Amino acid sequence: MTIPKTPKGISNKITKIRSQLSDFKQEYGFINDGSSARDYLFYLYFLLGDNRRSSEYLRWYEKEFPDDAGEPLQLLCWALILHRMNKNTDYKLAETMLSNIYLIPHILGKDIEKADMWHSSSDGDPEYIDYLPERILDAVVDENLEWMREKYYSFTFQKVLLRHIEINKELQNTPIGEKRSALVKEEYSLLDIFL
Repeated sequence: MTIPKTPKGISNKITKIRSQLSDFKQEYGFINDGSSARDYLFYLYFLLGDNRRSSEYLRWYEKEFPDDAGEPLQLLCWALILHRMNKNTDYKLAETMLSNIYLIPHILGKDIEKADMWHSSSDGDPEYIDYLPERILDAVVDENLEWMREKYYSFTFQKVLLRHIEINKELQNTPIGEKRSALVKEEYSLLDIFL
């Protein structure tokens, strides 16, 4: 999806997509979002910079998609929106970091080599970085970068990141069974430290 160039265009696009999603739910009783418009809306709300509308969308999204894993750029925009609203961002930024270990270093200007580990989806591959919209990257201002750098290089973030990599290296060669189940359970609990 292309991103409108003006705030008015972004606002109009948000309204149009939200209406389509609401109309679908009204007609069918659920939201079928095969095009991932819900993720795209995070990009638009981040670019729009309207805290009130962003906050309303976050509440709606969490109600409508409580189990949605999200994708790396959507999670990053979510973290940036929360940061702009002076809310606790640690969990969402750490979730972003683990969804694609290459994304935050890339934004901070530090490319890292592909890790020899299991990537649970193509969203976690380093190639994901090649498809990031420039409009989003350009909107990440210096203050955002300072905040992100401070969090990313903190002891807790680095500890969680290193354990995530260790676990996924092991998962690469661990067959289905008790050991693999234990590793997956630990992987899912890594972010608990940020709750």
